[in-house]
Amino acid sequence: MPSIFEGIFRGLSDSKFSGLKGSFYRLVGIDGHSTPGILKVRQKLAKDSGSTVDALCKVRIAASDGSTLWFSSTSGKIWRRTSAGVWSLVYTTTPAAGGAGCLGAIEHDGYIYWATESRLHRKTIADLSDWSGGVTEDWGTFTNTDDTFHPMIKQGTSVFIGDANYIAKVSGATGAHAFTANALDLRSPYRVSALIDFDIDILIGTYVDDNVDKTEVLKWDTYDDESWQTSDSIEENGINAFIRDDNFVYVQAGQFGRIYFYNGQQLIPDKRIPGDWSPTKTAKVYPQAVSTLLTMPVFGLSNIAGNPALQGVYSLGSYGKNYLKVMDLSYPISADLSDIEIGAVLAVGADLFVAWKDVGETTYGVDKLDWSSKYTSSYLETMILTLPEARSFLKSVSKIIVNFASILPASTGITIKYKKAHDVSWSAALSTVKDTSLLQIRAEQTIPEIAALQLRFDFVVSANNAPEIETMFYEDNIKE
Repeated sequence: MPSIFEGIFRGLSDSKFSGLKGSFYRLVGIDGHSTPGILKVRQKLAKDSGSTVDALCKVRIAASDGSTLWFSSTSGKIWRRTSAGVWSLVYTTTPAAGGAGCLGAIEHDGYIYWATESRLHRKTIADLSDWSGGVTEDWGTFTNTDDTFHPMIKQGTSVFIGDANYIAKVSGATGAHAFTANALDLRSPYRVSALIDFDIDILIGTYVDDNVDKTEVLKWDTYDDESWQTSDSIEENGINAFIRDDNFVYVQAGQFGRIYFYNGQQLIPDKRIPGDWSPTKTAKVYPQAVSTLLTMPVFGLSNIAGNPALQGVYSLGSYGKNYLKVMDLSYPISADLSDIEIGAVLAVGADLFVAWKDVGETTYGVDKLDWSSKYTSSYLETMILTLPEARSFLKSVSKIIVNFASILPASTGITIKYKKAHDVSWSAALSTVKDTSLLQIRAEQTIPEIAALQLRFDFVVSANNAPEIETMFYEDNIKE
C-alpha cells in the first residue's frame, strides 16, 4: 500500500514531478511543524485594521510602548495600533521636498525615525498616542532622492540608512543625535535596497535596474568609510529582502523566486519558491515583508505580474535542529491568493500581522492571526504519485486512507479529489466512509485507468476545530 504521508514533513516539493518523500506540490494553510509527525490546519488571518488603513504599508515598527506603527508607501499617513487592538490615523507626513510615501522606519534611542524620498523625519516616543507634538519633519536631508528604497538598520549605537548609492547614518549621544548623509559610498549605479545586521557588521543588499542582472551583497563593519570588507555578486536583478533565521541569513533575490543562503562571504543558491516563472510571470518579497514567528522565519510573497506562484505568507524553517528546513505557504491573507501585494509582515509574540493590497479589488488592510478560528480553505495536493513506467499498464486505485491523530471533531472532515492524466480540473469529491473506531476516513471508490495520479485533500473545519492527520495511504492495482 503506497504511502502519501508517514509523519515526516518535507514542505513544498520542487514541482509536481519531483520532491523529497513527505513533500507536497501544494500546501495552503497547513501546519506540519508545531507537532512533529502531524499535519494540522493553521489559524486564519483576518482583517484587523477595518476601514482605517487605506493604503499599502511597506514599513512597520513594533514600538517599545507595545503599539505597532504602520506607514503608507504612497502617502504620508502613519497609523497606530494599540496593544488593545485600537487602530487610528495618528499623523500625515508633509515633507518639504520629494514624495511623502514612507520608505523606511526604525525606533532608536528615544525616537521614531522615518524616511521619505528625500527627507528624514523623527518623533519622540514619550507618548506615541499624541503626535501633535514631538515631531520634527525634514530633520535630515538625503543627498540623493531615491523614491523606492531607504532601508534602515540599527547596529551598535547608530542607525544606518540606505540612500541610493550612499549609506547615511544617525549617531551621537542620547538627545544629541546627528545626521551624516554619506557614511559610505557604494558608487553608482548600485542602490541600497535592503539592510540587515550580521554579527557586528551589516549586510547591504543592492539593486541597479529590473533589466540589469547583476547585484551584490556587501558586508561592512560600519567604521571604514572607504570600503566594505567582503562582497559577492550574483546574476539577479536585485536583492529584495534579507530573511533572518537566528544566526543565519537567507536572501530573496530577483523576480523568479530564488532564495540564497549567506555563508558569511558568499550567496549560495538554496531554494526556489515553486511556481510557473517566466518574463511575464514574476514576483518578489518586499524588504520588510519578513519576520520571525515563534522562531520560524516567515516572508510574504507579492505578485509583480502574471501570478507565477500562490501569494501569502510562507514559512521557511523547521521544528528544531534535527529537522530539515522546509518551505510552505502557511498563512494565506484574508483577501485572496493571487493579484496580491504583501508590503510588510510583523510578528509580535505569537501574533502575526500582515499588511496587504488586493490589486484586483484595489483594497487594503492589515491582517492579524485569529486564534479563535482555523483557516477554512486549507488543502494539500500531492506530487504525481505514479511512476512514468507504470503507464505501460492499466493502473487503478481502489482505496485511499487518511488516518487521524485524534478523534475527528464534530462537523469536520476531509474531502478527496483526484487527477488521473494531468487533467486541467480536479474530479468531484470522492465518496468517503468515516470509521470512528479506526480514526480514519476511507475513499473506497475505484479510480480506473490512471496515467498520472495526483490527489487533493481539502480540510473541512468548524470554527476552531479541524482534522489532524497522522498518515495517508492509497491502495493500487496494476494489470498487464
